Amino acid sequence: MIRSNKWPLLLIAALILISCKGQLKFGIKKDISNGITTAWTNMEPKQVVRIMNGERVSHNQVVLGESFAVINQGVEGLTVKDGKVSVGCSLTILDSSGKKLMAEPDLFVGNDVWEKDKATELKCTVNTGKPMDWQQEYQIVVTFWDKYGKGKLENRLTAYIEDIP
Repeated sequence: MIRSNKWPLLLIAALILISCKGQLKFGIKKDISNGITTAWTNMEPKQVVRIMNGERVSHNQVVLGESFAVINQGVEGLTVKDGKVSVGCSLTILDSSGKKLMAEPDLFVGNDVWEKDKATELKCTVNTGKPMDWQQEYQIVVTFWDKYGKGKLENRLTAYIEDIP
């Protein structure tokens, strides 16, 4: 039986990627204090927070009808053209069975170009309400992407819907 060694091919592929002009940077961050997992490519946040009623929270409980924000702070790596950046933002909400309740492809359409110095914080506000139901958990996926480059940032989290406390 002849075994082929794939390591030389993998090493060559890695060297080609490293030698390319635009190096690929990527990573995953899991914040156990707020339950948000962030996967990023070429645009990295320093910190990701969940804000509800103007306060930073470390839980996933949300009263039905209330809103919360997912905020990526200190974002670096956006492609700049003429002093401006362009970003898209999609929002997907899934119920516990995986059924899509909402899938907005780009919440920033028509308002997606900003001065580069004003785009270090990327924020998506998530509103709760029908068809969501009490005592149910929902998967939230917020994706930001660089419309001028190849950067992408994806936040994954859950929201447990409660009745008024």
